[in-house]
Amino acid sequence: MDHREILEEIDTCLKKAIGHGLGKKGLIFPIDPITVEDEELRAICNRFATTFDMINESYQYSERLAQGDLKAKSSRNNIFSMPLKGLQASLAHMTWQARQVAEGDLNQQVHFLGEFSYSFNCMILSLREKEIIKQRLKQITDVLGEGVFLVDSDGKIIFANPEAMRLLGYSFDEIEGSLIHEVIYKQQPDGTLYKSGENPFFNAIASGNDYNNDDGVFTCKSGLLMPISFVCRAVFKNEIRDGAVIAFRDITVQKKNLQSLEGINELLEKQATTDALTGIFNRMKFNQTLTNEIKRAERYKAPLSLILFDIDYFKQVNDRYGHLSGDTVLKHLARLVAANLREIDIFARWGGEEFVIQAPETSLDCAIKLAEKLRNKIESYDFPEPPKVTVSFGVTTFRSSDNNITLVNRADEALYRAKKGGRNQVAYQS
Repeated sequence: MDHREILEEIDTCLKKAIGHGLGKKGLIFPIDPITVEDEELRAICNRFATTFDMINESYQYSERLAQGDLKAKSSRNNIFSMPLKGLQASLAHMTWQARQVAEGDLNQQVHFLGEFSYSFNCMILSLREKEIIKQRLKQITDVLGEGVFLVDSDGKIIFANPEAMRLLGYSFDEIEGSLIHEVIYKQQPDGTLYKSGENPFFNAIASGNDYNNDDGVFTCKSGLLMPISFVCRAVFKNEIRDGAVIAFRDITVQKKNLQSLEGINELLEKQATTDALTGIFNRMKFNQTLTNEIKRAERYKAPLSLILFDIDYFKQVNDRYGHLSGDTVLKHLARLVAANLREIDIFARWGGEEFVIQAPETSLDCAIKLAEKLRNKIESYDFPEPPKVTVSFGVTTFRSSDNNITLVNRADEALYRAKKGGRNQVAYQS
């Protein structure tokens, strides 16, 4: 067959596909490359046949994703499936976040699915606002049973309930007629005395305005500062301002709980961005930092390199020695690599036995040298079981037209060539 006949066959095939869809059999390349005598045309036909196979696989892969199968898989070297793999990872993570929300965690945020992220985050915000309203109603209910002061329009204390006296350590006789802003509410949370005319509590009483403070302090008889939450409301008599009523509660325990909660939130933040097994960054955190580094590289024309690597024959490690030994290999390898990176490098577990390094301010040549250094250290390292492990590396560098997907895909292509070339080596794609 000559090239015209081949094009006509392909055109007929594509017309049928465009007109009637791929069908169950998919897009079948209409020519057997073996029957093409011309060597160059045969090579072209082989590439077409491979492309048709990739299209079919990608089509089936996207159909499974569209049906909600987030465990669907596609070949690593299928270039048409690369964006879908990114979408699959995003959908899988978002599914996890939705489960967290269903369990009551309203701190989830989605930042990687465009308009869907906006809708999801609006839903979370609405749920938070409802939760805040609920909490405030509870606070108001609680405060009614706490300390209460009544002051005149000058701020002099004319009434205090027993709970107020118990909390502050005074008897009513000791403070009756005293200006509340000179005895009880005279200091800021850091202990600094309010200057004349700057006390917001007194200013609210004098002007008849309402005043709330969830982070104030009252001064006890002992001199200790009690963290308090209070509300101040103007009191009117015959439509004339006649002082204010103050209701407050001791929030010392809540303050301590808040500090503990902040510690818990820091831990949760670490868990959300860290791989549980190895302790290094996870894929989501890596993608976030890569987005920022790409913007910086574009702005300052700075070099940025990416190193993608995975363990050779890792399945055999798990099959022969067990998954616990496999996990031990992953942890030892992560520690070994991390110890040989700079502070500015970002190291993350990409998935399974795959890892990725983001190397800012690093040229392709330097990144190749770093990969070769790591390869040698891993090859010579004595692992517990098995004692020897090798790793294949794919290295690439940032181009001005790159985004997260294209940069990672290029590193993945280089890694594939390293694997195909015999493993335990460094391949690069400029």
